[in-house]
Amino acid sequence: MNRAELIDKYRNKAVNIGVILVFLIVAGNIHKGSLARIESLKAKISEEGKKSGELLKINQLEGRIMGYKKLLAKKEASLVMGNISDIAKSMGVEVLSVKPLRKELPGADYTKDVFDVSVNAPSYDALARFISGVESSSNVYTIDNIGISPQPGPDEKGLTANLKISSVSATN
Repeated sequence: MNRAELIDKYRNKAVNIGVILVFLIVAGNIHKGSLARIESLKAKISEEGKKSGELLKINQLEGRIMGYKKLLAKKEASLVMGNISDIAKSMGVEVLSVKPLRKELPGADYTKDVFDVSVNAPSYDALARFISGVESSSNVYTIDNIGISPQPGPDEKGLTANLKISSVSATN
């Protein structure tokens, strides 16, 4: 066979091989581009997953803040005085007086209402139960100051206590 016959015989095969090689190169480039886009999408998915996790944490914190706001809801002074009197009665302590003193604004997020409370207690144990009852109440009360003295008079038994009790409430 001479050259001309060989060229004619394999010409279609060479063209077909050339076309196949061109298509393989183009397909390889398209595949590389697709892989890059897939990696980019995976990175975005990971980033969005992190954002979603942070948003979930923020949502949980908002729920906890709302719970605290409900716990620290604003209470009328008469309600606070009634609650303190009820706690005293249940602990066997006599309330002599409850006076609202002032409102303090130590922070922008809460208000502290201070009450001057005088009580008679038959014993230190009864007074301790009263203090414990006030501070463990479902309402938020704190005892800021306490002064204890024996009741005056020879026939009197027990103690007189003057307390500064604060009620804390959220302002927002």
